[in-house]
Formats: sequence, structure tokens, C-alpha cells
Amino acid sequence: MEKQTLYEILEVSENASEEVIEKAYKVLVKKYHPDLQPADQKENAETKMKKINEAYDILGNENKRKEYDGKLKQERDEERAKYNQEPNFQYTQKEYRQNDYSNIYKDNISNKTQQNYNYENDRRNYQEKLRREEEKQKKEMHEKLNKEYENAYYNYLRSLGYKVKHKWTKENLIDLLITLAIMAVIITALWFIPPSHDWMVNFYESNPIIKIIVDIIVGIITGIFKGIWSFITGIFS
Repeated sequence: MEKQTLYEILEVSENASEEVIEKAYKVLVKKYHPDLQPADQKENAETKMKKINEAYDILGNENKRKEYDGKLKQERDEERAKYNQEPNFQYTQKEYRQNDYSNIYKDNISNKTQQNYNYENDRRNYQEKLRREEEKQKKEMHEKLNKEYENAYYNYLRSLGYKVKHKWTKENLIDLLITLAIMAVIITALWFIPPSHDWMVNFYESNPIIKIIVDIIVGIITGIFKGIWSFITGIFS
């Protein structure tokens, strides 16, 4: 198993700013603090917190972080150099001439050229794969960090007695519209089934408040459709 980097331990990207690293550290401390864990998970939480503290001690210090980044880059360069290392050929050019192996030498030179091309192509593909993986991890860690930090912040405010209003996002709005669309389909389907149709009519007529609400909604929808229809007919008239 590949060894975790300090950035992965803090769940941040390698380009994260000092502010992001500090926020990530605070969120992880709140999440994994041994005093906040069940009894059977305290030991694992202590181990996790030790790694988190060690990672933040280095990444939270500018000089230590630069030194760590240099070592990390050196390790990766050595790994890539090992990956791109070319195989050794059994014979050298001099040996081929001495033993009159000119044809074999030419074949091996051709093979070496092809192998160089294959290794170079593999190297580019490998680097591109690494780049995509790094971008994906950065995006996922950024989204996860923002969500964790937001939840921790809101929970902290609630613990102080504040009432936190839900913040609507684009995703929340899409989920709401999908839910309303599903409900509309279900209600429409029930309307055309005789038993449920009769029950819905009786419920509508026997509840004045429900009747007013339904009439308002139907009036709004009807008005919207009439407006759209008038706009379309006005264009083509």
C-alpha cells in the first residue's frame, strides 16, 4: 500500500493555502478528537490524531513545509526515473562488430527505438493519468472539506444556542424541483384512478383550507400557461 502524504492525512490538496490547511486541521480535530469518540474507538482516534498533529506541525510551518515538499518531489522523481528506466541490452555495438552480428545489431537498434517510443508514450500516459487523478482528488477534497467545515461550524453555532437557517444551494433547489415533479406525477396518476379520484374530490370539497390552497395553486399554474400561450401566439400571429 502506498504511503500517505501529509497532505492526504489532512485531506487537502498539495497547493492548499495556509488558511485552508488551518481550517482542515480544525475540522479534523473536532471530528477525530478522542474525547468525542465512543469508548471502543478512542484508541483509533488517538492514533489518527497523532498523525494529524504531526502533519499539521510540518504543513503549518512554512519552512518545514518547503523542506517536506522538496523531499516529496525527490521521492517522486526517483520513482518516475525507476519507472522510465530502459532495459539493458545483451550486446554492445563493439561486440556485434567483433562477432559479425551486424544484422542482429540492426534489429536490436530498431527494437530499442521502438521500445524508447513505447516507454515515452507510456510515460506521457502515466503523467496524464497522475494529473487527472490529482485534479479529481483536489476537487473531491475541496468539496469534502467545505462540507465538513460548514457542518462543524453550524453544529458549533447550534451548541451555543443559535438558530441556523438552512442555506439554499443550487443542488438543494434541483433536488426540490425533482421532488415536486415526482409528487406531481404521482398525484396526476392517482387522479385518473377511480377510487383515489373520488377520495381526492371528497377531501378537496370537505376541507375549505385545502380547497383555497388548491384553487390558488391551480390559478397560478393556469395563469402561467395562459401567459406562455399568449406570448407564443403573439409571436406567430
